[in-house]
Amino acid sequence: MSTLIIDLPPETYKRLEERARQLGQAPEVLSRALLEAALQSSEVTQPTTAHEVLKAAGRIRPLSATLRRKILPGVTLDEVRALLSQTAGPSLSDIIQAQRGEK
Repeated sequence: MSTLIIDLPPETYKRLEERARQLGQAPEVLSRALLEAALQSSEVTQPTTAHEVLKAAGRIRPLSATLRRKILPGVTLDEVRALLSQTAGPSLSDIIQAQRGEK
């Protein structure tokens, strides 16, 4: 086991001693537990994509049976994009901007 020496301000050390006493632990035992807990919580990965954020917030649910039946097996995302790029008319972004009007 390695040793680490940390200089704490008197008030911080007093709070550490008080908390350790309340828990029936030595200050060095409590400080090791607090440090380990802080390191472990910082290692938890945060969602990085919109899908992960929405899933973590409970905003994503499984597709309904009706929507599942509409899925065409074997169609790739690239094929869908190619088909959508061939459609006539303005894009959804253009429609929304037109409805909002000038700023």
